[in-house]
Amino acid sequence: MTYTETVTFVAGLLIGAQGMAIWFMLLDMRDARRETARQHRARRRAAGDQFLSSFRVYRLENRTARAVPHPAEVLEASVRGCELSVYAALDRLDNVARREGL
Repeated sequence: MTYTETVTFVAGLLIGAQGMAIWFMLLDMRDARRETARQHRARRRAAGDQFLSSFRVYRLENRTARAVPHPAEVLEASVRGCELSVYAALDRLDNVARREGL
């Protein structure tokens, strides 16, 4: 092997080694980015869980007694609902009668 061939061979080995080092460095950077993103998601999930649990405690601590409606108010509301249903049915019947020419 001549001197030029030897120098070319050694230069090729060094360039190949440098290329592999760069390749592995890029792979490590990609893994580091993935790990950083995974940690970020875990932190956000933990913060959300903490907020929801503290909000639940807040709601339990500040629970107020719900007002129970008076039976007369319940009856009035149900009668009003029935009245509106009857009016709606009468309107539909009136519309059908007009369409049919009755």
